[in-house]
Amino acid sequence: MTVAGLDVGGSVTKGVLINRNKILSLSEVQSSDPIASAMGCLAKLLAESETKIRDLSEIALTGSLARKFKLDAIEVNYNFVNEIDAIGVGGLYLSQKKEAIVVSVGTGTAIVHAKIEKGRYSIEHLGGTGIGGGTLVGLSKLLLNKDQPTTVFKMAKLGDISKTSLLVFDIVAGPLGKIPASATASNFGKVGDDTKPEDIALGLITMVAQTVATMAYFAAKEKNLGNEIVFVGKLPSQELFAERLIETLKVFGTTTEIPKNAPYATAIGAAKARVPNMGFC
Repeated sequence: MTVAGLDVGGSVTKGVLINRNKILSLSEVQSSDPIASAMGCLAKLLAESETKIRDLSEIALTGSLARKFKLDAIEVNYNFVNEIDAIGVGGLYLSQKKEAIVVSVGTGTAIVHAKIEKGRYSIEHLGGTGIGGGTLVGLSKLLLNKDQPTTVFKMAKLGDISKTSLLVFDIVAGPLGKIPASATASNFGKVGDDTKPEDIALGLITMVAQTVATMAYFAAKEKNLGNEIVFVGKLPSQELFAERLIETLKVFGTTTEIPKNAPYATAIGAAKARVPNMGFC
């Protein structure tokens, strides 16, 4: 059976086409109209995989705007999948783990405890934070007059974190217990006249990544899953952001995984959640 999974957002739809356990195609379409982005994404998925619409068993819809429109014009069954469930299932599928803390970094950040046992999923929404991609975009507009994340990341590569963040070294001239001297003591606690836009860009990315990673660690610790943290979403797929996530968790003595195709985890999870013989506890 072939299932399409569509993660429908306000301006972007991410999609996947899955046949049993194999990903046939992945796609992302941006439009100011969510219906147009969803339909465009589905068309692109079918074209890239050379699949006919009649060959689809089902379309699985998830995301912030998924329930606001209908696909009655398409003669294919469609169902809605809770976004939290989709995040958890997608994170487990991509990481090939049986249990993990799945952290989805989108506009904000959702933290999910996901587990699969005997073919059944157990998904628990642990919470999250309003710090995420939206924070990075908003503060970039205010502080840098830039609203494209790709531009901010390019700027950040030329930045110096010591020009914005107060480091542990700045306070105690060395490490503090298990905390290395290079660790952040205060985000944006060292801004001066010599701070450049590139330094601010790096400071913003670092602040968002460190906040997300710290929350993920404490959520994982609560569930005794310190080494089973999986990050999904578009931001964790950015090399610089991923480096900051890894560095932060290293301070806590733990590791993380950012799987391939992490930006499509929610769409993948929606599709996988609708595969027969799988269910939820």
